Amino acid sequence: MTDQYGSPITGAAQRRHAPRYKMFEPVALTLSGVEVRAHFLDLSFSGALVHCEAPPQAGTYVLVHALDLETSGRVKWANGKRFGLQFSQPLTQPMIDALIRQG
Repeated sequence: MTDQYGSPITGAAQRRHAPRYKMFEPVALTLSGVEVRAHFLDLSFSGALVHCEAPPQAGTYVLVHALDLETSGRVKWANGKRFGLQFSQPLTQPMIDALIRQG
């Protein structure tokens, strides 16, 4: 992927260009050994926008359980009851398809 000047887009800028899928999918998050309920509001290969009553602080590592998906990630930012989660490993298209079908 390149920018308007033909330079390669890398890192955070590239992640923002990943397709995002809107949804309202319940998930369980494990934070420091405690399971909490949350919802994915949108999803991409590299992360998700998450809603939770008591969002974790930026930098917190979480485990995600949704349907048959188990993955981990790190909270990049938190604002109100929403936060951005960057997955430790990108999701595959079949993983995303399964979540979209259920959402």
